[in-house]
Amino acid sequence: MSVSTDESIARRELLSRDIARQRSELAEAYRNLETPIRYAEYGIKGFGFLRANPWIVMAVPTALKLVFSAIGGKKKSSNLPPAQSGRRNIVSRAVSGGWQLYQLYRRVRSLIP
Repeated sequence: MSVSTDESIARRELLSRDIARQRSELAEAYRNLETPIRYAEYGIKGFGFLRANPWIVMAVPTALKLVFSAIGGKKKSSNLPPAQSGRRNIVSRAVSGGWQLYQLYRRVRSLIP
């Protein structure tokens, strides 16, 4: 049962192509291992930024409340009497919401390490 030279060469070429394909798949899998680690590092950096700047935790909800109050105020302004509609009402609601968030932060900040 001898194998001819041509069959041996063809078999070696087939094996070398398989090895090259497997190497490229392994290299791609190794590159894909890095992605979840990178996202975890971004999350840790973001959490560290929030710990270093706790005012953002108070400012972002207040800003969102201002924006949504302005949007909601425009939609409802036709149904409200003139004394209740307007920017003064929106700003006062946002400021009171911000003040409440600040009071909550003052109570909780001793628990934050």
